[in-house]
Amino acid sequence: MATTLATEKQADAIKQRMAEIRTELPYDVDDARMRVRELTDWKYHMARHPLPLLAVAAGAGYLLVPSKPKQPPEPIIIHQDSRGDATQSRQTTPLPAKRGLVGGIVGAVTSLAVKQLTTVATNQISRLLSKPGTS
Repeated sequence: MATTLATEKQADAIKQRMAEIRTELPYDVDDARMRVRELTDWKYHMARHPLPLLAVAAGAGYLLVPSKPKQPPEPIIIHQDSRGDATQSRQTTPLPAKRGLVGGIVGAVTSLAVKQLTTVATNQISRLLSKPGTS
């Protein structure tokens, strides 16, 4: 195979382009990393498209939160008197009290306070029992 001036120029051009690619490659990789970081960052998308993201979040929340359970029908009680006549009556049971937002917050705070008091009391008792000279 004979080497001509044209093939040498093509070879030199290919070598030069490969050298350019080698020098540009680290910058291209860094650009790709930054782009991937932007695409996976929810704050970036929220800043660019807030209304569609809020709509999607509201829709997802609506679909994920279970609906309010339906009340079961009240049981019917059939009474039979001494003559054999049957009468129907509905059993009325008081509905359980609903706990509102304030009740939920108070319940959570109370639970945390009891847990913390138990921990403090346990630590105090353990420190008293482990003191040297208390036998």
